[in-house]
Amino acid sequence: MSAQEAKPKRPFGLEPSRAKPYFRPTTPQQRRLLFETYEATGKVSHACRVAHVGRSTFYYWLPRFQEGGYAALEVERSRAPHTTRIPPTPGAIVQEVITYKRDHPQAGYRSVANGVRKAHNWEPVIGPTKVREILIEASLVTPRTPHQPKAKRPTAVHAPEPEQTINIDLCIVPVTHSPDEPLVSASLAAAAGGGVSPSGAEG
Repeated sequence: MSAQEAKPKRPFGLEPSRAKPYFRPTTPQQRRLLFETYEATGKVSHACRVAHVGRSTFYYWLPRFQEGGYAALEVERSRAPHTTRIPPTPGAIVQEVITYKRDHPQAGYRSVANGVRKAHNWEPVIGPTKVREILIEASLVTPRTPHQPKAKRPTAVHAPEPEQTINIDLCIVPVTHSPDEPLVSASLAAAAGGGVSPSGAEG
């Protein structure tokens, strides 16, 4: 094996200095062993080696262990943010949007947003999308229904080569037709309405 092949592969798209190692989440058994060893020896490094975890994991769980003991090590807390990234629109801004729309019924979402922003020295206090949500919730506008696509018209099917198209003429023959009587061309509507006489002539 060459020296180039022996080098460890780094994650795709990351420079060697930016590649971060992945640490598998610890189990409740690991965390219990970590702090049991720490209480028995008083040494953080030794406890981390025994439990096969890093020092950052020890200090991450230490406040919880000090607060709730071993029971606090059983359940992993959610790491999701407790607050949303987009804060709710202040009630004063919502009221300004509603008032502006009532004073300017023909104004669109962008015009309403610009009108409110103008009153705040053009600060980006609200956008057209949020204006739409507010006005729909206030029943000042009606959301558009999705556009229904038109039915496709039937397409004609052409023969792959010339001289292959066949024209078929339909001929309506009365039940009482005699072989000696001539056939008369008639439309299907006339035949269905009884417009064809037994002799073959249209009545």
